[in-house]
Amino acid sequence: MIVSESMKSEQISKISEATEPALRPFDGYLVEVAVRSERGSSIVQVFIDTDQGVTADQCALVSRQLSTELDRLNIIPGRYRIEVSSPGLERPLKLPRQFTKNIGRQIKIVSRVENGTAISSGILKEVSPSSLTIATKEKEVLTFALDGIQEAFVVPQFK
Repeated sequence: MIVSESMKSEQISKISEATEPALRPFDGYLVEVAVRSERGSSIVQVFIDTDQGVTADQCALVSRQLSTELDRLNIIPGRYRIEVSSPGLERPLKLPRQFTKNIGRQIKIVSRVENGTAISSGILKEVSPSSLTIATKEKEVLTFALDGIQEAFVVPQFK
């Protein structure tokens, strides 16, 4: 079955709504939902987080509750598998709450500028609802509007 982009967008929206109640007991939040096809079935990827990080038990709880809800609502036609996990370091930061959680850590930012993109990195110092501030190695303090950030990643630090 071929799924159009608008159908996929509607599926993701419904899956997002169905996930929210399972997150409330531990003050979790939804970071991203992705649906992809693999060998005739669908894979529903749900990335969740909390301000303290996510446990395997929390992922399992959300997976069970979401599976029950998706079956009840019949959102995904045919066979599907649910994968619930934390975003991990390889996934970009998307939400202000994720940035706040990472204050004090090294981040890399790809921002939109007039003639393309610029890459900056530094220690995340401050986050507001509309911007963030980093301090670079060169002791510069840079502020970025959140809506001007194309991608942002935590840079792993190995000691």
